[in-house]
Amino acid sequence: MTFKEFYKKPILGVREKIVLTKYPELGEIQAKVDTGNEAYNVLHGTEIKEESGNVSFVTVQNMRIKLPKKDNITIHIGSGVKEERPVVVVDFVLNNKEYKMMPFSIADRSENEDPVLLGEPFLKIINAVVDSNKNSVDA
Repeated sequence: MTFKEFYKKPILGVREKIVLTKYPELGEIQAKVDTGNEAYNVLHGTEIKEESGNVSFVTVQNMRIKLPKKDNITIHIGSGVKEERPVVVVDFVLNNKEYKMMPFSIADRSENEDPVLLGEPFLKIINAVVDSNKNSVDA
């Protein structure tokens, strides 16, 4: 019996790939699984515009997308600096399973290796375990 069978929990690597259900043409997007991030998941976005209850932004592959706005969140990014970010709801596929209406804040992650960050609140929702030796992106 494997660990996964025994505990019946999804086992994620440090890096995984997701596909946005509404925008499959973006292909697989690399995501960092970050147990230390206690805020919403984060999706890369620049040129952010809010309009009629939606947020549009440029994301991976330089594509502009539009998603329903859920909220705003203030993120403390260090040294007393705060950043206000829009929050959208996203349906996405991770390891052949679809997750619906998951909150993501939108932020410029162009300086990061991974355009998506999956944080601790999401990991708790799906009751996942992170295996630091597993890196699904290289598989």
